[in-house]
Amino acid sequence: MAVNQKAIRALGKVLDAGFTDEKAISAMTMDDILSMQGITVTDIALINELQKSIKSNKVISFLGGGVE
Repeated sequence: MAVNQKAIRALGKVLDAGFTDEKAISAMTMDDILSMQGITVTDIALINELQKSIKSNKVISFLGGGVE
């Protein structure tokens, strides 16, 4: 399984914005996401998928590009 580089970059933006654990990332609102520097529509979609992956305990699958 190859690493999803776009997901890694989006995760980096989330971490840089101060959301450093699963609980904080899951609790992010759209306002939180939109206030992040350099956010793109693709990043928003990836962050949404990351939140879903956290809730379903499939973060490694998400980072590897294997999320359905």
